Amino acid sequence: MANTKHATVHHIVGKRFLAATPDGQRFMIDGEDHAKTGMNPMEVLLNAFGTCSAFDVVEMIHKRRLELVSYRIELVGERYDGVPARYTSIHATHIIDAPGLAQEMADRFVDLATNKYCSVAGSLNAEITFQVELAHT
Repeated sequence: MANTKHATVHHIVGKRFLAATPDGQRFMIDGEDHAKTGMNPMEVLLNAFGTCSAFDVVEMIHKRRLELVSYRIELVGERYDGVPARYTSIHATHIIDAPGLAQEMADRFVDLATNKYCSVAGSLNAEITFQVELAHT
């Protein structure tokens, strides 16, 4: 059986919208050029991809009973110079501080999270690459 999701997007004014889920979660999506109140749709998509893969990386680190001191993903998305201006490639740099996490294991976690488990990545028609940097403090 399919896992169906629902959302509602409410127009506020101009290119400003409020996205909402049935359980009451909300955030602003804004395409205005000035006084922005939220990310534009393509920024939301890029961040959704990064977060989607991060969920699984965090879970895999947790299952290894390692302390996750800090973790961030720096994302660069290249877009088609036409219409629609979809992402043609996305590069993610995962910077992980988890003492005891070996480079080989970190690379494997990010590869699995990105290429096997991330539903957002699976929904994109873009070349996705990544690198992993271990940053022990």
